[in-house]
Amino acid sequence: MFWANFCPTTAGTARERGAAVVDPMRLPRAFWLLFAATLVARTGFFVESFLTIFMKSDVGFSPSQASLVMALYGAGGALTTLLSGPLIDRFGPRAVLTVALTATALAAGVLALQPPAWLVAPIVLGVGSFGQVIMPASNTIVAERVPRWQQRRAFSLMFVALNAGLAVGPLIGGLLSSVSFPAMFATGMALILIGALLSGRIRPERPDTAERPDSPERPSHEGIAPKPARRAPWLAGFAVVRRDRLFLVFVLTNCLFMGVYLQVFVTLPLFMVTDGLGPSGYGVLMALNGTLLVLLQLPVDRVLRRFPVAPLLAVGAALLTAGTALNAGASSLWAYCLIALLWTAGELINMPLAASVTAGIAHSEHRGLYLACHGLAFPVGMTIASLVGGFALEHLPQPKLLWIFVAVLGAGVVALRILTARAIGRRLAETSAEPSGDPSADPSAA
Repeated sequence: MFWANFCPTTAGTARERGAAVVDPMRLPRAFWLLFAATLVARTGFFVESFLTIFMKSDVGFSPSQASLVMALYGAGGALTTLLSGPLIDRFGPRAVLTVALTATALAAGVLALQPPAWLVAPIVLGVGSFGQVIMPASNTIVAERVPRWQQRRAFSLMFVALNAGLAVGPLIGGLLSSVSFPAMFATGMALILIGALLSGRIRPERPDTAERPDSPERPSHEGIAPKPARRAPWLAGFAVVRRDRLFLVFVLTNCLFMGVYLQVFVTLPLFMVTDGLGPSGYGVLMALNGTLLVLLQLPVDRVLRRFPVAPLLAVGAALLTAGTALNAGASSLWAYCLIALLWTAGELINMPLAASVTAGIAHSEHRGLYLACHGLAFPVGMTIASLVGGFALEHLPQPKLLWIFVAVLGAGVVALRILTARAIGRRLAETSAEPSGDPSADPSAA
């Protein structure tokens, strides 16, 4: 009854039942190239996880200085993520993805050269600025190349690739950083460059089969203009997004969610170092997180497909909030690992579903911009997490009180998710009524 009250029309449809039985290997070749590029590149993205430790132990920054630099990292990523939307819509997601991966790899390579301390902050800003463009471009490729009825499964598979990389990457980063930070950054650069080469092999985008000329016009939502007959000017999407109030609230909620979640990357490693666990202990924790996500993502997705999306997002936020609060009492590796089970469950539920919701409610002419706005969650969340974490580490008499404050913020995310669940359910029900969502229309479903 709880689910039906919030989202009465999005669960258990014949379309979803048909999509559930489709072999995921039938997904387009472009998707599997993207999957491989994500797997390899995200393995190299362990450089992100060890930036705060690198700045504190190798460069000599104080915890507050390291957190401030990470706030700049998030702010730069927020700006480039937002600007990437029109670029994706104009030049295509493949080109933007390949350039972003290449630039991120080069920035990591510069860190391997041991630049002077005054140059570290601009380079870290470059890593954040280019690195955050990757997800909007990748998500747009999925939204364009994968039929609507397979997209929820495709986004789950993408997060399997992402988390497989994050499971292996921290172990590599932990071992390399204990020997040499330059070796760690050089290895990360090489892996990300391989991902760029794989993404470059994706064929140029073809028109989305979900937007055939003979398809009916997409329904308008809450006064937002429907899809125009011709491609709109590449900056016109900002006006469409500005009028989409439900989507803007959804973006705000995602940003706050990530502000809670990203304490795992910004302040948790510093707390673990203070507790005497070191970089290798943090690497073990992140490897556990990634391994659980890889093993459980698809089985959990099959179970969750029985339920509507919007209330599940509230459940994911609640699990994250509970895990955040419990970090206040942790001091040993086993305690951190047990607590990680909770916030990993929240991540497991939230990440693919949030991307799927954005792809589902986005207007096709401005899909890249919608997914870029969705991508703001990470850099904005990184800025929030860095500023809050840096203040707590520098000024609170008991720094671990940070986790209680962050848990209160997480409770606010849960409340917003509950308040907007019904409206999101209605929007998804409207868009799922398009003819392209029917698996029977696709030959691979036979």
